[in-house]
Amino acid sequence: MKRWATILGRGGTTLIAISLALLLVSLIPQIQMMSSEGSGRLPPGGMQILFYQQNLNPQQELEVAVTADGPLTVYLLEINIELEFSPNTGFVQRFNETDLQQILQENRDLIIWEDTVENGDYKRSYTPTRIMNATAVLYNQLDSESVYVEHDVALKSSLAPGDKVRTIAYFAVPIGVILMIPWLVNMWKERKQSQTPSAIL
Repeated sequence: MKRWATILGRGGTTLIAISLALLLVSLIPQIQMMSSEGSGRLPPGGMQILFYQQNLNPQQELEVAVTADGPLTVYLLEINIELEFSPNTGFVQRFNETDLQQILQENRDLIIWEDTVENGDYKRSYTPTRIMNATAVLYNQLDSESVYVEHDVALKSSLAPGDKVRTIAYFAVPIGVILMIPWLVNMWKERKQSQTPSAIL
């Protein structure tokens, strides 16, 4: 029994130490990998691609901020945009309003966000739970008026997925404490027994 209590106690202290290390890692500030901003008018039926990337992973966080003077929609789509080379314009993105409408009508499972901005500010961040493609798009409805838009997009990276690491640590610490209890009780009993003869003398 004493041997098992010692083994469990050591396991508990190790678990607590690992949990504290994970918490410290999760507190390390994120590194900004890229940032882009711009402004302009978006006509009725117009679309603008704010961000696209292959292999967005759980250690990365995408932040999208938009200010508009009219209603428009912000989409985050789980798609990969291909580039096509043209001798006249160079590389262009092979994704247009028709492609977006097809996704909205036939492939809604590819939509991560579909948020409406109404004459004001909008900000949202996203951290994937797995490696995936991601494309952020602004769209102005056909029955709307021209909208002036300002946008700011940032991609940040961390050493580890902060929320997941903290969740693991929060669960692991109590488990470590529970494992240590029998070991601590044995230590307290042994110390009490070692002090008993001197107290009688």
